[in-house]
Amino acid sequence: MEENSEEYKKGEENRKAKLGVEILKNCRNELYSYFPYLDGAFASVSYESCRHIRGIGTEGNIFYFEPEYLLHSYGHSPAAIRRGYLHMMLHCLYLHLFPKEEYSKHIWDLACDMAVEQVIERENLPGLCLPAQPVRTRCLKKLGDRNLSAERISQMLMQGIFSDSLEEIQSAFCFDDHNLWDRRKEPERIARTKSKWEKILAYTGQKKHDKKQRAGEQEGDGREETAEVHRSRYDYRRFLKKFAVPREEVELDTESFDYIMYHYGMEHYGDMPLIEPLEYKEVNRLEELVIALDTSGSCSRETVQQFLAETYSILSERENFFKKMKVHLVQCDCSIRESIVIHSEEEWKAYSKNIKIQGRGGTDFRPVFAYVAEQKEKKEIRNLKALIYFTDGDGIYPKCRPDYETAFVFLKGGNGMDRVPCWAMKLVVSH
Repeated sequence: MEENSEEYKKGEENRKAKLGVEILKNCRNELYSYFPYLDGAFASVSYESCRHIRGIGTEGNIFYFEPEYLLHSYGHSPAAIRRGYLHMMLHCLYLHLFPKEEYSKHIWDLACDMAVEQVIERENLPGLCLPAQPVRTRCLKKLGDRNLSAERISQMLMQGIFSDSLEEIQSAFCFDDHNLWDRRKEPERIARTKSKWEKILAYTGQKKHDKKQRAGEQEGDGREETAEVHRSRYDYRRFLKKFAVPREEVELDTESFDYIMYHYGMEHYGDMPLIEPLEYKEVNRLEELVIALDTSGSCSRETVQQFLAETYSILSERENFFKKMKVHLVQCDCSIRESIVIHSEEEWKAYSKNIKIQGRGGTDFRPVFAYVAEQKEKKEIRNLKALIYFTDGDGIYPKCRPDYETAFVFLKGGNGMDRVPCWAMKLVVSH
C-alpha cells in the first residue's frame, strides 16, 4: 500500500512538472509573436522542475521552476507569468547574472529587477500588463524616460533617492529567484554561460536593424542600450502570415485550462482530474484586417499596386482566406479619401488593377486610427488584430498605442523609418 502511495506521489509530481514545462513553452511562443528577433534567446534555454527553488529562476541555461508555484501562479494570472518569462530573459540578455563586485547582492538584485521591469513597462503590451501598484508607479516615474542600466539604478538605490523602502520596492519589482546567479564555485561554467549570452546579444543586435547593442551598461552615461523592442525591422511576409486565418491547432490549450480544478480532482480523487486540457486550441490568426494606403504626393500608383500585389501573394497562400475574413482598404493623405471593404479574391484583384489614388496632400496618419475607432464603435469592426499602413514614413503619428498590432510598411528603407513610434512595428516589403 505504501509502495502504491509512493508511485502515485511520483506520478503526480511528474504530471505537474510536465504541465509546468507546457506553460513555459506556451509563454515562449506568445512572446515570440511580439519579439521575433529574440528567437536566438528563446532557443537558448530549457525548462526543468526543481523542488529546491523559490518559485522560478535561471542561471542562464535552464529556467528552473517549482511546479506548485508555477501552476498556481499561471492559473491566477497568465499575464504575470508571461511577463516574468520576459523578465528572466532580459536578465540574461543584459548579463545581470554576472554581478558587479562593487555592489551588494541585495542592491544589485533589486536594481536588475527594476532595470528589466522599466523596459517591459514601456512596451505597454496587452498580454503583459499587470494591475497598477503605487510603489511601482512611483519608482518608474523616478527613473524617468530613459532605460537606465542596473549599475545606474544601483547607485540611485544606494543614494536613497526613492521614497519607498527597499523591502517595498523589492515586493513591487521582484519575480525570480536570483540565488542561482551566485555560482562562484564554477568559474568555467560561468565563463561559458556569459560567453553564450554575449554571442546571443550580438546576434540579436544584428537582427535589430543591424545596430550594435550592448546590454547592462555603457561607460559614461550608464544607459541600457536596449531600444524599445518594437523598433526593429521585421520581415513583412512573416508578419502577415502570423495573422493568416483562424483555425484549430492540435496543442494543449493552456489559456483556457483551469489548473486549480485539475489539481483539486487529482488530490481528492486520485487519477480522476475534474478537467483535462483541451487537445485542440482555436488560434485566431486574423478575422479582420485594415490596410491603409498613404496617398500623399510621395506614393505613386505603381508603388501602391506593387505593395498590394505583394500583400495579395502572401494572403492567397492560405486556403479559403477570403472566405474567412474581410479587408478594410483605406486611402488617406491628411484625411480619409476612400474606404472600402474587400470580401473576395475577385474584389481584391479588381480594386488593385483599377485603383485610383485619391489625395496627393500632406500625410497625417491619425485619421485612419480615428476611422478604425469609429468603425469599432459601430460594430463594423469587431475583432481587429492588425492594422498595416503602407507609407514612406513622413507624416504625423498618433501619440498613443492602439489595442491592436500596428505596422508601418515601407517598399524600401529610408529616413522615414526612423520616425515610426516605438509602439509600432516597421516592416519592409520585398521587391
